[in-house]
Amino acid sequence: MDDYAYLHARLRAMQGRLLTHERYDGLLAQDTPDDVMENLKDSPYREALERVVEALETGPRLAPSLRLDEALRWDLAGTLSKLRRLVSDRIRELLEALLMRWDAYNVKTVVRGKRAAAPIEEVLAATFPAGSLDEITLAELSRAPTLEAVADTLATWRFPLARPLRQGLMRLGETESLQAVEFELDRFVFAHALKVTTNGDDNDAVARKYVRLMADRMNLSTALRFLAERSPLSPLEAVHHFIDAGGRFTRSHYETLVGARDLRHGLALLTDGPFAWLPGDIGAAEPLSLPLIERRLDHWMLRQAYGLARPEPLGIGLALLYVERKINEVKNLRMIMRGKALAMGRETIEEWLIM
Repeated sequence: MDDYAYLHARLRAMQGRLLTHERYDGLLAQDTPDDVMENLKDSPYREALERVVEALETGPRLAPSLRLDEALRWDLAGTLSKLRRLVSDRIRELLEALLMRWDAYNVKTVVRGKRAAAPIEEVLAATFPAGSLDEITLAELSRAPTLEAVADTLATWRFPLARPLRQGLMRLGETESLQAVEFELDRFVFAHALKVTTNGDDNDAVARKYVRLMADRMNLSTALRFLAERSPLSPLEAVHHFIDAGGRFTRSHYETLVGARDLRHGLALLTDGPFAWLPGDIGAAEPLSLPLIERRLDHWMLRQAYGLARPEPLGIGLALLYVERKINEVKNLRMIMRGKALAMGRETIEEWLIM
């Protein structure tokens, strides 16, 4: 069996361990967070849950949602580490560049948590250790005493996000908003990904298309968040937060959107480009929920990943599809657990799930 066929077979096996619709039905039928945990004990998450139980014997007692979050983080980091070991050197290099967006996401999460003086457990519960920063390193970052210490720790590890984080922190004194910090991290990630995906073979072409899709999604999210929060940034300043990666959601689309009166008006302006479907998908729901819109965009990104995997099923597209499905599964499980903890109805929880 050649390398690509072996990779294909292993990835198919890994995809087969993702939760089925029947499993989700069983989880949604549970009454409490503890019931959800019990239901997952005979799932592919059994080993991760057992590890958390063993750790709790010598550590602090955690709520079911935090116990599940810890198990999910451990499982996600381990699964994607296994994926990296399976692929060829070049595909691994591409994956590392593409997954750095999750490192940036996690650093931003740590920075927000540090600014809010949030408990470490809550900060970690919001992370997705899908990149190079695993659960242990993220915990160490969360324990850093200051934002500058977070950057210093990354620099000590020679991690590439240290420089853009420091650049963003230098601008932090100009405003209380963390947007400057977050944009510096995002801009670095996309510039790095575009640089790495330039060799020109089929895998590079797929990876570069994925970068453009990620940029389209991020640019739309940035514009919608600006409208939803009415942040201190003026529309002119918001334009400087556009990620130029050659995607279909152009700077012109972005400028039109950030000039909208409010979030509802902004959605109505999405009449062309890759997100023309979004207003109809959201409908006339009131009040508008930006997090729910973000989940609709997650669904869109997952559909795009399926499209990337079809033309060349033995290349990087299948690996990217698996990553998208796995991270989506983590989001689904977190939503189910939180929904049960808040005694939300099944239909309300299902609205947030992508199955």
